[in-house]
Amino acid sequence: MKTMLSIFLILSAAQLAVPVAAHEQIGVDAQVPAALRNRPATSPPAAGAALQAQVLSKLEAQFHAADLDGNGTLSPEEAKGFGFVATHFDAIDAGRRGAVSFADLRAFLARAKAERR
Repeated sequence: MKTMLSIFLILSAAQLAVPVAAHEQIGVDAQVPAALRNRPATSPPAAGAALQAQVLSKLEAQFHAADLDGNGTLSPEEAKGFGFVATHFDAIDAGRRGAVSFADLRAFLARAKAERR
């Protein structure tokens, strides 16, 4: 019994003497490659004015993608490619021109925001 206890203590002490690098790190996800673990974010997420600029840029890109003839305005037919504009076309077209520009869309969004407040 004493021999078995001695062997157990020797093995335990030997295990403590092995460097941590030789053991698997506790709490490390083995499915994530080592190069990607604890990698700092490349850039913080946008907020405030930067976020608003990103949203506006994406909205303008969608608008121009829906503008098939490239004249800077969306007709009711072109607006079908931009669901939000198609749904609110009459409200966005405040001047009743039969087409909406990106400025019209921005003005509509500003009015809608003011009404929510």
